[in-house]
Amino acid sequence: MPYLHPFGPDDILQNRMVTRPKFDFVMYSGSAYINNDGDVLGENIVTGTVNLYEYNVDRDGTTQDLIKPFLAPNTGLVFRSNPLTRLQYNSLYRQNQLDGTYPLTASITRQYYGSTTYPFPDGTDSAKDTYVTARKELISLQNTMNYYRFASNSYAYTGSYVSGTVNMLQIPSIMFGEQIKKGTVSLKFYYTGSLIDEAVDSRQNGELISTMGNTSGSTVGVVLYNEGFVLLTSSADISSNQDKYTSGASLENASWQYFGAYETGFATASLFSISFEGTQKIPTTTMFATAQPGDLNNSLNPTWVSSSAADWRDRTSVGDSGYVEPKDTPIKNTIDSQYCNYEDEFQKQTYITEIGIFDKDKNLIGVAKLANPVQKKEADNYTFKLKLDM
Repeated sequence: MPYLHPFGPDDILQNRMVTRPKFDFVMYSGSAYINNDGDVLGENIVTGTVNLYEYNVDRDGTTQDLIKPFLAPNTGLVFRSNPLTRLQYNSLYRQNQLDGTYPLTASITRQYYGSTTYPFPDGTDSAKDTYVTARKELISLQNTMNYYRFASNSYAYTGSYVSGTVNMLQIPSIMFGEQIKKGTVSLKFYYTGSLIDEAVDSRQNGELISTMGNTSGSTVGVVLYNEGFVLLTSSADISSNQDKYTSGASLENASWQYFGAYETGFATASLFSISFEGTQKIPTTTMFATAQPGDLNNSLNPTWVSSSAADWRDRTSVGDSGYVEPKDTPIKNTIDSQYCNYEDEFQKQTYITEIGIFDKDKNLIGVAKLANPVQKKEADNYTFKLKLDM
């Protein structure tokens, strides 16, 4: 029989659970893989990508339509900037639905900045505009990098960041969550299957230190843990091994400035791997549901009533005063005796199988199911711990 028991002030706890998901991102000859998984995990998923909310992973778009975001007409929303003006919106979408597309995916991307001439302060305005356009992403990180100088002077926005070669990897936040865990970033550079260098943040201050090859012991780049950027500035040769790391036709020596150059038509003998741990903070609600002594002592199960009173329904009465059941209906004694052919003294006992969670208006909003029924006698007192990840 359902029993409503209000939660007390100490029965509901709100906290956050911190998890550390680990990722291993491998790039080779035009393909990328996450956690060494080369299989397609559902529809509309490209290897090396993560799918936001995993929308449409079970729909092929042919036998099943893909779900999509949409903007209903006449909502009063107006696009005020290009490419859609107010007039265009009113004329094109007043009577039509504006659709978007799913899935939304993300992956680690690479951006390479070759060395350039710094035009200030004597450069022309056109040269200045060209420079800013070419390095706008790096320039936008200038204040952030200078802020982290308290951890290492390698963050100072000077030298290579201003005009030298910079190899920038961008890790989407959907992978790492709140931030990348410090000290977990590892970059590995392989050539024909052999590891020729590895860069790690052994000091946990954001500096990527080379551990092998010609650059061993030197700082080859930095990590922005909160923002998800890896900036590699070393142009020194790791070894004399050569591969095609740029769009040009010439072969070049392996170097950290070419790490991640796996695009089609680029390196075919080199393999790149980046691994890290994220920080996911999951809001968690913990609820304690207590079955007090003397409570939960009745059941709606038909076998609750003794078989000798199987006609109890025929002895019920329905009238103006309501529905009345017979008061003398015997209840089945389910207490097992340790002796043969002997029945123990009658006791009420039930079996708890589910716990319902209701809101303040007594609307059922959740059900917790027990793996195995729990026996409850009159004198028993149980507290069930319910945990919900938000």
